[in-house]
Amino acid sequence: MRDFKSRLLALAGLVVIVGGVMVVLFLAGALGSQGGGTTETGIPIEDALVLDPPRGPGQEDLDVAPREGSLAPDFEISDFDGARHRLSDFRGKPVYVNFWATWCIPCQRELPEAQELLDRHEDDLAIITVNTNEPLDRAKAFFANIENLPAGRRGVSFTVDGMDPDETLYRKYTPFPGALPVSVFIDANGKVVKVLTGLIDLETMEEAVADAVASASASENEATGSGGS
Repeated sequence: MRDFKSRLLALAGLVVIVGGVMVVLFLAGALGSQGGGTTETGIPIEDALVLDPPRGPGQEDLDVAPREGSLAPDFEISDFDGARHRLSDFRGKPVYVNFWATWCIPCQRELPEAQELLDRHEDDLAIITVNTNEPLDRAKAFFANIENLPAGRRGVSFTVDGMDPDETLYRKYTPFPGALPVSVFIDANGKVVKVLTGLIDLETMEEAVADAVASASASENEATGSGGS
């Protein structure tokens, strides 16, 4: 009888622990399907679509994957206003894709520096931020109120302020499920140059953008050399 009571108490304790973990995960946005919503003008935030990327000259044999040296999977994503954008829309310039969430403390530190990066390279860089599995209102309010310390102002906004309501894109791109932030740097030809998990600073961002520029230049020189031979 004593053994039965002990087992029952142990089971009850396990239920409490598991329940507590589930509550934490739910509040963090990692459980349940609560992402997206509808804009103030009634436009629904649709789920992201993963697409085959267009291939340029010399890319016929490249594999498609979110890893260095591969073609980045193309995607279509809704922004805060419900408009749809494709990664391939930005061919011709480096792209920085940043996955984030409001509950992610490193994201809160990283996003203002990403804003400064875009301010420095506004004409020759695209930054696509991707909110993972959170309501539109929460994501918008966070961006509006975040302290943009490097520029001395409040609020951030990027080339595309994207939403990934059911984590379709996040699951495709992330090397470690559950990890945030995730930063993916893609060159002007659509090839992945860097995939970085965790907090990065402005200096690291600048280095990754420089690598993306060098990658595209190397591809162009290689294509010119092949054409000349």
